[in-house]
Amino acid sequence: MSNTKQFKTGLVLSGGAAKGYGHLGVLTALYEAGYTFDAIAGTSVGAIIGALLADGKHPAEIKQIFDKEKNFSLVKFKWSAGGLLSSSGLKNALKRHLAAKRFEELTLPLWVTATDLGTAQSVYFKEGELLLPILASCAIPLLFEPIRLNDHTYVDGGLTENLPAAALSGLCEQLIGVNVNPVGPVTHVDGWMQSIERVLNIAIHNNVSQSIPMLDLYIEPSEMEKFHLFSLDKGAEMYEIGYAAAKERLKALDVRSN
Repeated sequence: MSNTKQFKTGLVLSGGAAKGYGHLGVLTALYEAGYTFDAIAGTSVGAIIGALLADGKHPAEIKQIFDKEKNFSLVKFKWSAGGLLSSSGLKNALKRHLAAKRFEELTLPLWVTATDLGTAQSVYFKEGELLLPILASCAIPLLFEPIRLNDHTYVDGGLTENLPAAALSGLCEQLIGVNVNPVGPVTHVDGWMQSIERVLNIAIHNNVSQSIPMLDLYIEPSEMEKFHLFSLDKGAEMYEIGYAAAKERLKALDVRSN
């Protein structure tokens, strides 16, 4: 029986909202080191960046998009039973910047992770309509309204699988994962928004640790823990932290350009 894998190098990108800038820094360093990717899996902002990469865009182009869109204007308040924030800014930005409308139209295969609110299980979307699965993957519970799709209700994939390595496990000769949402100790939590964020971060911490053993290379910029999910004004700093962490990790492993 052949042990040939379907893809050479796979990329797994975590959720983290505005911390996605850290992904772009890491990816810039990986591209500089000669890495290319044949398949991508992502959750939340990792799904957004994964979709743009799979659509043929370079990390530098995606950073320009994030800068222009202010990380897709995620924080528009909307009082409703489903959530406090509106995802309309994200939806409109994705329409503007994604050439592909369906997974099948992407240049690279993409897996988008969301959580089925009814079954409490993670679900991988990899075919059909592209936009709604991405919105579902980004629907942070209590903050954003859940997404209805195919008679199911979905919320943020990070709730069950914030680093969706399982989607590509066994399919790639090499699997690289990036987590920009590390969880460290805090001395105090101020206000309801930070309380919700802290609870969510604690909830997803264990599921990330379960994904790490599936990876051949794991990059986690530890300094990212000092930022909040909606630190939209810290994009440049987070980008530089991601870039430096990746360069340090690659140097430590003596990884050469391929």
